Amino acid sequence: MVKNYRIHVNGKQYDVAVEELGSETSPVTKPTSVPVQTPTTPTPVVQPTSKPVAEQKKETAPAGGGANQVSIVAPMAGLVIDVFAKVGQSVNPGDKLLILEAMKMENDIVSDTSGIINSVETSKGDNVETGQVLVTIIKS
Repeated sequence: MVKNYRIHVNGKQYDVAVEELGSETSPVTKPTSVPVQTPTTPTPVVQPTSKPVAEQKKETAPAGGGANQVSIVAPMAGLVIDVFAKVGQSVNPGDKLLILEAMKMENDIVSDTSGIINSVETSKGDNVETGQVLVTIIKS
């Protein structure tokens, strides 16, 4: 069975015919009156990041704290709106460390482990990049 659709992509209108495959109850025919247009600009290919965002949030620090030190990194590029973490402060999982504004949305960056804050690598008003270390925590 063939279904005809009109779609809009980047302000351009396209009439397309979609053919259902594997249907044994109705014969497949191709329409002759529906023009099919293809866009002249290629569709951009989005390359995945090296790690999913969930994995970027928590990484073991390379030096200084050993296996007991955890780095909280920026899951996306943005502007640091406020910092609540202070060196020496005790934190638990879910405690808010800072607020990161990205794409006009405020995102709470929270601790995912309990421990003591070893360092705060950013301050209010800083622009940060994806993967940049924001806070390091020594696990307890």
